[in-house]
Amino acid sequence: MEATLNADLLRDRAAAIARALSDAKRLCVVERLADGERSVSDLSRDVGCQVPNMSQHLSVLRAAGIVVSRREGSTVFYRLAHPQVLEVYRMLRQVAG
Repeated sequence: MEATLNADLLRDRAAAIARALSDAKRLCVVERLADGERSVSDLSRDVGCQVPNMSQHLSVLRAAGIVVSRREGSTVFYRLAHPQVLEVYRMLRQVAG
């Protein structure tokens, strides 16, 4: 029974990650974070969306465990939570192209 619960939980978490990566802007964020930590304003400028929209995208990615944040004064910085996220992103691009 416990193995089934663990398998169900892993599937649910994988589905949440897939949903978080199902948006082109969020994939662009992952791509930008491949080079390292970035501030919300830098990501907003680079991805081409307003800061409030970027914050919403980052919130989805953070809830799925894809990114982590840290605050330095009034600036919030984000980075990828796991290097494997880049592997997933690269595989998605290969399948898409």
